[in-house]
Amino acid sequence: MRRLPLLLAALVCLAAPAHAQYRSGADSSAVAEPAFRASQLIAPGVLVGSGVAIHCFAHESWDYAVNGRFSEWRGSSPLTEVDDWIQYAPYVMDLGLALTGVPAESSFLDRTIECAISVIALTAVTRTMKAVIHSPRPMGDARSFPSGHSGTVFTGAELVRMEYGWGWGAGAYAVATATAVMRMYNGAHWLSDVLAGAGIGILCAHVGRWLLEPTKNLFGIPDTEWGSGRRKDRPAVSAEVVSSVDPYSGALCMGLAFRF
Repeated sequence: MRRLPLLLAALVCLAAPAHAQYRSGADSSAVAEPAFRASQLIAPGVLVGSGVAIHCFAHESWDYAVNGRFSEWRGSSPLTEVDDWIQYAPYVMDLGLALTGVPAESSFLDRTIECAISVIALTAVTRTMKAVIHSPRPMGDARSFPSGHSGTVFTGAELVRMEYGWGWGAGAYAVATATAVMRMYNGAHWLSDVLAGAGIGILCAHVGRWLLEPTKNLFGIPDTEWGSGRRKDRPAVSAEVVSSVDPYSGALCMGLAFRF
C-alpha cells in the first residue's frame, strides 16, 4: 500500500507533457498539431485515482461489497473465458477497420507503431505495479492490482476512439466494459483493480500517440497514406463471389475474389 504513491509519481512522469507533434497520415499537407493536451489526462486520472482510493481506503467496503454481488450473480455457474479473447477485439478494430474503407486519422503503418508503443508502455507499467504491490485477488494469487485485462482492452478501445471517433469508439468501449465486468464476475479482480487498469490503459493509448512522431523521426520512418481509408483512388479491401464456366467440361465454377 505504501508503495502506491511512488508508482503514481512514476505514472505522472510518464504522462508529462511531450513536445511531440502528430500529423495525420491521411493528409500529409496538414499543419502539425501538438499530440499532448492536458485534457487527455482527465479520464485516466479520474479512473486511476478512483481505483487507488478504493484500494487504499475502501477495500473492505466497496471492493468486498461489489465482489459479493458478483459472487451471488455467479452462484454455481462455471467461469467464463470470453474475457481472455475479447480483450484483443479493439486492436483488430484499430488496425483493420480502415482497410475496409472506414476513414481513420492515420495510416496503417502509423496505427501499428502507435499500437506497439502503447502495448509496450502498458506492459511495463502493469507488470511493474503487479510485482511491487501485494494485492490478493478475490480468488487466486497476490497480483491483483491493477487489472491487466482491463488495461489491455481499454488501451485498444481508446486507440479506436482516437482513430475513428466515438461512432466506432463507443462499440470498442462497450467491449472494454464487458471485459472488465467479466473479470469481476470470474473473481479475478476487485472493482478497484479494473478501474485502475482502465485508467492506465487509456493513458498508455495516449502515450502511443504522443511518441508516434518522435519514434518515426528516430528511426527515419517516412509518412505514408496506405491503409488510412481516405484514399479515393484506392478501393477498400472487399471480397466477392465470381462465377465462371469451365471451357472444357462446361461446368459452372464459383470463386472468391479479393480486391485491394
